[in-house]
Amino acid sequence: MRLFTKITLSFFLISFIIICSISIVNFIHTRNLVEKEISNKISAISKTLAQNINLTKKNLNENINKLCKDLDLAFIVIIDKDKKRLSHPNKELIGKLVEGEDSDEALNGKHYISIAKGSLKRSIRSFSPIYKDEKIVGAVIVGVFSDYLDILTFNENKINLYLSIFFILLILLLSVLLNKNIKNILLGYEPKQFRLLLQRQNAILKSLNEGIIAIDNKNTITLINDEAKKIFKLALLEDDLIGKNVDEKIPHSNMSEVLKTKKAQINKKQKLNDITILTNRIPYFIDGKIAGVVASFKNLKDVEKIANKLVNTKKYLDILSANHHEFKNKLHIINALLENNNIKQCKKYLEEISYKQSTNTKSLECFIKDKIILTFLESKFNFIKEFKVDIILDKNSFLNPINNVLLQNDIISILSNTIDNALDALQHTNNKKIKVFIKNNKKYLCIKVSDNANKLKDCEKIFTKGYSSKGENRGYGLFICSEIANKNNGFISVKSHNKDTVFSIFITLKEEND
Repeated sequence: MRLFTKITLSFFLISFIIICSISIVNFIHTRNLVEKEISNKISAISKTLAQNINLTKKNLNENINKLCKDLDLAFIVIIDKDKKRLSHPNKELIGKLVEGEDSDEALNGKHYISIAKGSLKRSIRSFSPIYKDEKIVGAVIVGVFSDYLDILTFNENKINLYLSIFFILLILLLSVLLNKNIKNILLGYEPKQFRLLLQRQNAILKSLNEGIIAIDNKNTITLINDEAKKIFKLALLEDDLIGKNVDEKIPHSNMSEVLKTKKAQINKKQKLNDITILTNRIPYFIDGKIAGVVASFKNLKDVEKIANKLVNTKKYLDILSANHHEFKNKLHIINALLENNNIKQCKKYLEEISYKQSTNTKSLECFIKDKIILTFLESKFNFIKEFKVDIILDKNSFLNPINNVLLQNDIISILSNTIDNALDALQHTNNKKIKVFIKNNKKYLCIKVSDNANKLKDCEKIFTKGYSSKGENRGYGLFICSEIANKNNGFISVKSHNKDTVFSIFITLKEEND
């Protein structure tokens, strides 16, 4: 049985039992009052008759029966001292003896009330002795049937009975409404389902690689996951924040602003002491009214690591695509030579390609000892040569192995962006040339990329984010190089003269590149 049904039935049954119990107690109390009132009435009648009756009077039975009817009684029986009936509603019993011993005490001079079954049916009876000349000559028995008491009791409790039925129906209606209300509150879920949902939510929050924090519409923190606690610890902030005001505990959170404006804030930078996070702040609503704000955030350094990996992966893909295009063109040439039966020319062409590739690889291997950057430069040089550009590595270059993956990514990003920038600058230049210089020692790394394009304009602006003379959605490559240089305690500069532009990047290295 579903919980909603159990609660509804329990509520109805408890209320029903209470109302029935009250009704039964009230009925019993009323019955006792009615019985007491009837007992007093028949007692008074029996005493009065006993004092005033004349047993020798003619038509005694008719007079007594008429009096019984007038007083709305069940019966009045007159007996003599020998227990012989002198008056009775049933004429056939007149002159016959009273059954049982109920009347014995009355003939002994005692007045009392008895409830028992007589010659008619069960009744409540009052016995009073009849005296004449201070001697007991008989007794008066005045009675009312028990079912008459039930009728009187029902009539007295009629309103209470109707009220009980009304309240029972009302409770039934309230039970149905309670059932619907509980369903709405629990969104139709059973408590077991709610427990599973809560456990699932906690598992999801723990598995997320992002910090999550939530507040209600009073700026009170209601939820915080383990990743958020880790970030707060790194930022030297308190991590036990449940039930506390977000503005007081987390500086510049702006969650209260989202609560007021009801507008989400996406990919916003936020300072937490010495740590910068990238955060999304989303308001949530219940029944159309704002109920709070949820913020998800990540250490900006982690985001930048992922972004760099994605950028470099894309660059690798571009280079592989270029190599694929280059090899495809060469295969077309080889295929054409073979179809025309030019075996000697084909052989000569293959030897030239092999020699050229071997020469380029060997020249780079002599100066670049880091295998990842060597692989990148080989692919990049081949890609650039597809555009009829003479690209060379300066003979004074020498790169020792780099033991830091992040630094490798930074170097590849700098080389890729500066070489691409030089290629763009050479679009309208004849005899296109690019020279690359790279060298490192234990403390520093230097990269220089030069080209023979026309003199640059606005040299002071070219490192600004989004600035470009080549159109919209450009101007990010050199900005990224500048950011990398600044991040590594270095700098970037440019010198541009007619047919000679040089970009220089200097980076401070940590010991053993760690």
